[in-house]
Amino acid sequence: MLFKFIFKRQKKKLEQKFEINDWMNLSKEERLEIDSKEKNELMKKKKALLKSIRGEYLKLKKKNN
Repeated sequence: MLFKFIFKRQKKKLEQKFEINDWMNLSKEERLEIDSKEKNELMKKKKALLKSIRGEYLKLKKKNN
């Protein structure tokens, strides 16, 4: 199990280095475009999470009253 953990950890490091090299080879416009897409996706996920939390809170509030 320990070897499995170490191997996964090393594999992730190699993947990250490869991604960084690819990232640095992109033009400034390409990096900005990718960043904006990732930010938009992250914001959608955050909004969905907040909506579900608020919904659960309202359900609990109604249940307790």
